[in-house]
Amino acid sequence: MTLTEKRNAAGDRWAAAVVELRAAFVDLAALDRLCQAPSFGVPPEVVPLRHPSFAPNVNGSFVDGVAAAIAAHSAAAA
Repeated sequence: MTLTEKRNAAGDRWAAAVVELRAAFVDLAALDRLCQAPSFGVPPEVVPLRHPSFAPNVNGSFVDGVAAAIAAHSAAAA
């Protein structure tokens, strides 16, 4: 595997990891609230997760989507 191929593979993994990290944060934060469990402090910044080639459009906040996840989990539990 060439260095470029290794870079591309690592970049693909990075992009997937950023998506999964945000999804897990939203899900866990929502479930923590529903269970009245201890949760995260200040949400992490998303800008440091950007990469100019593999994750250039990372934006918003880690808390985007928490309210919708709370509603979805509440509906599923009913």
